[in-house]
Amino acid sequence: MERTPNGQTGISGRGAGLRLVPKEHGASFMSVHALLLGTVAGLAAGGRDLVGLLLAVAFGALFLPLAAAVTALSRPALAVRAKRRTAGLATALAVAGVLALWRGPAAQLLEVGGAGIVLGAAYAAARATKGARSTPAELAAIAGICLLAPGAWLLVAGATARWPLSGAAAFLAFGGTVPYVRERVRRRRFRELALRERLRGGLPALVWQAAVLLFAGAAAGVGLVGPLAAAAFLPGAAKTLGGILGPESRPPIRRIGYLETAVSTAFALLAGIGLGSRF
Repeated sequence: MERTPNGQTGISGRGAGLRLVPKEHGASFMSVHALLLGTVAGLAAGGRDLVGLLLAVAFGALFLPLAAAVTALSRPALAVRAKRRTAGLATALAVAGVLALWRGPAAQLLEVGGAGIVLGAAYAAARATKGARSTPAELAAIAGICLLAPGAWLLVAGATARWPLSGAAAFLAFGGTVPYVRERVRRRRFRELALRERLRGGLPALVWQAAVLLFAGAAAGVGLVGPLAAAAFLPGAAKTLGGILGPESRPPIRRIGYLETAVSTAFALLAGIGLGSRF
């Protein structure tokens, strides 16, 4: 055992500190929830492809450690092991991709893969120019993670109606966590803020939620999605409104994370059923 730079003890050796999931656990849970949304939607649409379901789960299982390895590439002490793990997992992911193209609707899956390449490039560019924790980088990463939803849907049920909407719905829900969590964390630097200050700091998060609700309501109004799919955004909007307007000072990070997990799970289940089933 040796003491790490942050004062914690850990196992010494070349692989110390190389995680199986990204340090940013929010991204880990988003990938799980995106996968859950697509799987539920595919099942609700009538899909029963067990092999496709297993492939979808494999993508999720490979994505998390691959993301963790990629984020460790910039750490000199972990770079060698991170490169090896990245190469191995990327190879396994490529094999899973080939199997998915053989099993599922190849044309649609290639569209999802192409979108993933574009978003990956956008994330790399934003990370290099703005920083890994910048808003553009985080939104690009979330958009890429959200592609797990349509990918899972296609593997479970094929190219049934509304499958492309699952990725967009996931991004609208999960992308809103960026301004919301940023504001909740920012408050930890202050004592209790006045309502006007809370509204000013939380305005981007509130505007995001208002725009999402308007868009979802309009989509339901014209028959693009069912009422349940539109209602899936309500828990997230209520969470955001309560978190921004509440007079809480120094909100605990762990409680914020638990609430995000609960709301995201509810969204994935409701949106999956609403998008995949008949109106």
